[in-house]
Amino acid sequence: MIYIKCYRACLSLKHRRTFTPVKMKGVYQQKLILLKSYKMKTFFKLVPSLILPMLLVFTFIFTYKGWEEKEIVIAKLEKASKNVDHSKFAELQKPFATPQEMTAACLSCHNQRAEEIMSTAHWNWSTPDTLSDGRVRHIGKKNVLNNFCVGINTNEMLCSGCHIGYGYSDKNFDFHNPNNIDCIICHDNSGKYKKSKGQAGMADTTNLKEMAQSVGPTNNKNCSKCHAMGGGGNNVKHGDLDMDMTDQDICTKDIDVHMAKDGADLNCSQCHITSHHQIRGTGPMTNSTSLHNAENRATCTECHTDRPHNNPTLNDHYNKVACQTCHIPTYAKINKTTVNWDWSTTGLRNGEQFKEEAPDKMKKSDSGHGTHTYGKNLKPEYFWWNGKTEVTTLETQIDPTKVVDMNALHGDYSELDSKIYPFKVMRGKQPYDSKNNTFVQIHTFGPKGSGAYWSDFDWDKSIRSGMEYAGYPYSGKFAFVETRSFWPVNHMVSPKTEALSCTECHSQNSVLAGLNDFYLPGRDRNNYLDWAGKLFVLFAALGVIGHSILRVMARKRNIR
Repeated sequence: MIYIKCYRACLSLKHRRTFTPVKMKGVYQQKLILLKSYKMKTFFKLVPSLILPMLLVFTFIFTYKGWEEKEIVIAKLEKASKNVDHSKFAELQKPFATPQEMTAACLSCHNQRAEEIMSTAHWNWSTPDTLSDGRVRHIGKKNVLNNFCVGINTNEMLCSGCHIGYGYSDKNFDFHNPNNIDCIICHDNSGKYKKSKGQAGMADTTNLKEMAQSVGPTNNKNCSKCHAMGGGGNNVKHGDLDMDMTDQDICTKDIDVHMAKDGADLNCSQCHITSHHQIRGTGPMTNSTSLHNAENRATCTECHTDRPHNNPTLNDHYNKVACQTCHIPTYAKINKTTVNWDWSTTGLRNGEQFKEEAPDKMKKSDSGHGTHTYGKNLKPEYFWWNGKTEVTTLETQIDPTKVVDMNALHGDYSELDSKIYPFKVMRGKQPYDSKNNTFVQIHTFGPKGSGAYWSDFDWDKSIRSGMEYAGYPYSGKFAFVETRSFWPVNHMVSPKTEALSCTECHSQNSVLAGLNDFYLPGRDRNNYLDWAGKLFVLFAALGVIGHSILRVMARKRNIR
């Protein structure tokens, strides 16, 4: 058949009669040689232009490690060593009758330290706050309300157990007396120092001499005794601060890569840098619209920079996404944390106190505290935040028809300074003045007959006592309103392999489902964009198919 085709081809030539079968056979062989030559040339063109790039792409995909986070080598600050043996000082050899005597002995050597301490928020429980109109107010634990125990006024005897002073029993406490400073609460290295519960921060006096001789640099346990125990128990308030994080047998890098011994093994003070007893970091309930507190925040970029990844796309996310958002996918990893406190369910039942606990221990209710709901291994909730909040005081007017935010967050997508942050959201139900539409100060701790709710179980007496003490009016009418407070999740940082994946945000089941003020690819749908994308893919496919068909047709024509 091939021979006949070659013969017919020869007939079309001008000198076809001069061809013999031998000559026709030679023409066929020449065409065969040309065809083979064409195929070889085509093959050698395809190898460098198609096959080699594909091999390079696949090699790059399966071997390139650049998408992983850079191994940031944090220059570990040298942990301060105990280079002074305080047991050798004669001043500390004598017995101390009171904690104040012990402090006086400390200050006899550490002069000028008292002036530094007495200018801090840890001592004053308030900081200056400059408002937008130029006015300056002082806000802090002294006067800011929350939805845990509400406020400290009238309750100083109990609350000041975490104050860095002695004898803070009421609003008449002398903040100018340096001997009232508690040096040991931050500098105890023995692990034995204790404050007596409900005694205005006074120390257990049985071993003051030993305590004075056991001081040294601050450690994680010193900080955690107050910051992890806030709200009435371990991990109750923040959710990402747990006393067990100071236990190296419990806290592994899966719990927190910074504090774990098999992680960075850092001290709190290595992130919360301290100068002249001023400690970097601000509390979420006592931040304000002032830049004073926003600029005092400890940040991840101080160690990791704002471009920590090899992948430029991930680095670009930092413009709108906080580091914590991706790197703390869960909190309350060791012990449970309180997520709801309902004060409206308190009181006596048939004249008797009651206490009950759910079988899974995730809900507890009693006469004095109402109903607590707990959670463990929780996923944060995400909000835009520019670092400023709107704090709530006894002067704040509220709308009881809505859930009231105790520390409303400032920020949204349109603001350059706003980023997506992870939060523990604490929900609750607490009393307010139903006529004046303001929150009330409740008197909770005290002896029977004092109006303290935990002793007398009378809301009207408790509120009246608290408001009179704080110097604010009370109409005599109260009710309960639902509230929220926002607690930034900054600790319990997971290893980078456990960070949020792309699809956890960019998907229909996005963890950012609550943020609807911007378009998020993969989560949000737009019919016009969807159809445009489909048409683009269709036309691209048709173009590839059409191009392939034309190439095949052209090749056959060239062979002929």
